[in-house]
Amino acid sequence: MKLLSLLMLALLCVNVQAAEFDSRAAFGMAPARDVDAALKRAAKDRKQVILFGFDPMADGSFPGYGIAYFMEQPETKKLVKENYIVVVLERGHKDLERYPNPGTPEKPYYALIRPDGKTAKTEMVIANSSVGLRTVKGWPTLP
Repeated sequence: MKLLSLLMLALLCVNVQAAEFDSRAAFGMAPARDVDAALKRAAKDRKQVILFGFDPMADGSFPGYGIAYFMEQPETKKLVKENYIVVVLERGHKDLERYPNPGTPEKPYYALIRPDGKTAKTEMVIANSSVGLRTVKGWPTLP
């Protein structure tokens, strides 16, 4: 009985760490972590910046899962890689103050940013690969 009690206590004391968001796998490349540097590169490369913001604590053991599912299709990754400078920031980062979340703070979102730093579109990320592809295909048509 003592052994069983000790095992139960040990299980309660174990702190299971959540995994970290693997942004390299989600985007097929390593995203930037600085909006200003990404904007400079975007102006040079004649691209736009796509900023993803998320709260790693909101998704429990699967931080960034909404973004990962949004970017899941190979075609989506290819379009983003070829046409945008990607920035991924965690909730609380100072750069997110300039591009605030349009919804609840713990939900992932994106901000499509022109090279001049102005926002073309900000929207919540839908954790669905078909929606992700359709959304990314629609970005070039935005004014």
